[in-house]
Amino acid sequence: MLKFFQFSGTISGTTYFLRLLFTILLAIPGIILLFSFFGSYLMNEGFIDMNNPEGFDQLAFQEQIEANPEEFFSNLWSSFSLGWIISFIIAFLPAMWFTLATYYKRVSALFYENRNNIFAIIIGFEIIGDLTGLGILDSISFLKTPFSIISLLIFLFLIFKNSDIDKDDHEG
Repeated sequence: MLKFFQFSGTISGTTYFLRLLFTILLAIPGIILLFSFFGSYLMNEGFIDMNNPEGFDQLAFQEQIEANPEEFFSNLWSSFSLGWIISFIIAFLPAMWFTLATYYKRVSALFYENRNNIFAIIIGFEIIGDLTGLGILDSISFLKTPFSIISLLIFLFLIFKNSDIDKDDHEG
């Protein structure tokens, strides 16, 4: 089991794709925690009333978001506590580590001599692309579409490019 999380060995394109699909399963605890956080927030704000048979007051929720979205998101952001943040990190850490190990193993299979540099470039590019896509890097937001296209091309390259290693000789 430990070999799946180590940054050693190589994998084929098919294994790379399947490992990325498996990452979805590793992210399930974090997704459950995310739903728990939003449910807790909606109950604290009074949008979900456990005594009401209908439960969720969608009209009031929609009116507050439309009336003052800045206040809604400010309240949502202020409801994050250190406990929630640590819980999210712990819940998503295995999925993130497994994904990084998967990238490294596939890059090692394709570019063994320069694997560390190319791995760092790909991860840095993906981080900048994600921050741009989320709107955090507004200064380069005009590059959102090119980042998405290049990211997709890198993904397809990592899947379909044949490595010099025999199919049966991959370790990892």
